[in-house]
Amino acid sequence: MKGLYIYFDYTVKNGTFVGVLKKVFTQHKLFNDILDEGCELQNLPLKISKNKVILFLSYLFSSKTFDFTSLQNKKYDCVYIRRIAPNSKSVIALLRLLKSNNPNCKIVYELPTYPYDFEHKTFISKMQLLIDRKYRKQLHRYVDRIATLTDDTEIFGCKTLKITNGVDCKSIPVCKKENYNHEKINLIAVAQFAFWHGYERVIEGLHNYGKKDVLLHLVGNGNELEKYKKLVAEYGLEEQVIFYGALSGDELTRVFDTADIALCSLACHKIYIYIASELKSREYLCRGLPVVTSTRIDIIPDNFEYSLRVPEDDSAIDMQKIADFANSLYSTKSRKEITKKIRLYAEENCGMESAMKNVMDYYNI
Repeated sequence: MKGLYIYFDYTVKNGTFVGVLKKVFTQHKLFNDILDEGCELQNLPLKISKNKVILFLSYLFSSKTFDFTSLQNKKYDCVYIRRIAPNSKSVIALLRLLKSNNPNCKIVYELPTYPYDFEHKTFISKMQLLIDRKYRKQLHRYVDRIATLTDDTEIFGCKTLKITNGVDCKSIPVCKKENYNHEKINLIAVAQFAFWHGYERVIEGLHNYGKKDVLLHLVGNGNELEKYKKLVAEYGLEEQVIFYGALSGDELTRVFDTADIALCSLACHKIYIYIASELKSREYLCRGLPVVTSTRIDIIPDNFEYSLRVPEDDSAIDMQKIADFANSLYSTKSRKEITKKIRLYAEENCGMESAMKNVMDYYNI
């Protein structure tokens, strides 16, 4: 059985898409290792100008926005596609080609976020959404299953396969920090900061808290970064909030090694997501860190002692509760013991093979 994995040509700039690419490469490795004829990896570069007006018109009217000429005469038994945004005339042309080359080919199209309409806030983004809405209605003609993190049984006229976000646990190092100092509690959040991350709630919480025993390490760039920096300056929190920009590899690990608690997204309610499957939660667990979240995480049960739920709204985070959570955890068990237990939980629940089981079963591999 021969496979193909297609993803959009993400441009890695200042670490913007590092997290996405980690997932792409880990999923591809899983398929490539299991399929007897292997699985090709194909990015989908833009074929035309990146001028926003020309690009908009191309998405709407051209079947050649993306370059997939290398696939013209190739046949595949199974194809996995990570959502190409926006769905466009060119995306439909690609799907049509894959099916015409082999009508029996099983095409699974992953939607890493659903619903995603509420993520579109800027004018350009909203224009792309209009195009997406036009062409996603045609997906069911060629897509056999949509892979989704939600419990939906049908999306855009296609039957679904339930997946979860998985990671390659072996590639993520465990935090080396062995001692806990309750006089200096270190929180970390790693993201391409968007409005649904809600870390302004933590900054507001630090302002209200008034004490100096909590430090916030923010790793990443993104649209919300400037807002965070302005808030920090306004409240005079420069000594408690540290901005690193986007980091990866050993540089990122060194910051993680200072952390006691990791912050998941704190405003998913703004995009109407109430059960999250974000990659950052997996990485935090793999590194052995307790987590704070406002949204329920799909792989974390309500009674998980290493997770703290905060209100699912826009209110400032009660930093005393986070301090109490950290102090309570680390006063009953050693830091090393807690790290080991969380890592073991991650290995049992976050692996890519278990995350993609329904897709593998559908492909009969």
